[in-house]
Amino acid sequence: MNINTNRKREYIQITSHILETEGPEGIKIRRIAEAAGCTSAVLYKHFQNLDHLVMLASVKFLEPYITKFREVTRRKDISSVQMDLILWRFFIREAFSKKPYYEMMFFGSRQEQLEDYVYEYYQLFPEEVKAFDGFGASIIFSNNLREREYIRLRRAANAGALTMDDADLLSRLCHGQSFKGMFVEYPYEPGKSDHLEAAAEECYQLILELFKKICKAGNDFGCRIDTG
Repeated sequence: MNINTNRKREYIQITSHILETEGPEGIKIRRIAEAAGCTSAVLYKHFQNLDHLVMLASVKFLEPYITKFREVTRRKDISSVQMDLILWRFFIREAFSKKPYYEMMFFGSRQEQLEDYVYEYYQLFPEEVKAFDGFGASIIFSNNLREREYIRLRRAANAGALTMDDADLLSRLCHGQSFKGMFVEYPYEPGKSDHLEAAAEECYQLILELFKKICKAGNDFGCRIDTG
């Protein structure tokens, strides 16, 4: 099948714009085709199905976190534990403020393929590829949030902040009982975000308390860290 890469990029960008301006409710194959000036059949020549297109278009919503990730992991003035908490707080804020897209990517029917979609997205948009070391790539290109956290906590364990067993336990508690539990519990209502902002802060505070209980004494959890 002859695929025009530039057109495929354009279709993804158009879909991202519709998601951003109209929300998930605006995502219909005919709506995207109309905005792109093509037929639905043409879109299906470039993408396996509508979900494939929407997942690729949703990767754009990860960009702020990816940028923050690169910024924070380059810092030399913070510990591995502090780094993880900063990233957790930023990720939680992003996830709750963009709930429909994060829910679809990390908990939807296509979540197991997110890693493939992220890889394909950066193949199509190489100008947006960020220079990652092995540590960064293993996290950004993973579709498993629990595994992402465990990778980060292993670094903290290697620095003596906690044991490897506790790193495994903490990653499970942070993802399963704290983040996932609260994220799925709070419904998304278009035009209403106050309850999600409050939930995001409550979720972060739960994770912070888990860190304080499980990490070894002497770790710095100070609020002087810029978590914005």
